[in-house]
Amino acid sequence: MASFDKDQVFISKAITDTATHTSTVAHTGEFSAEMTVAYNGFDQEVSLQLQGSIDNTNWLDVGIPFVLASGVKDYDVVTDYFPIYRLTAICSTAPSSGTLDAWIVKAKPNA
Repeated sequence: MASFDKDQVFISKAITDTATHTSTVAHTGEFSAEMTVAYNGFDQEVSLQLQGSIDNTNWLDVGIPFVLASGVKDYDVVTDYFPIYRLTAICSTAPSSGTLDAWIVKAKPNA
């Protein structure tokens, strides 16, 4: 059975505009990222883009953005490895209420 860990990268993040917002980073270390999990508490949809980096300076988009409708809780599977991950969040219409929570879930197989 695998060992799991998670880093919460958006913690009750309030967004009230249409700008791009960047999360804190998750370091995978001896783990590999397995999925992103997000709870959209906004009254608008939000688009999330996973990004990976090898140096915490240069960021690459990993996969395609996933869109969460208002009030939706969902996940997206990660298939590429980077030592550091983060998410960006953008709303096409500015939310007037709610917050965003998101995690990077990591796993490592037991030896």
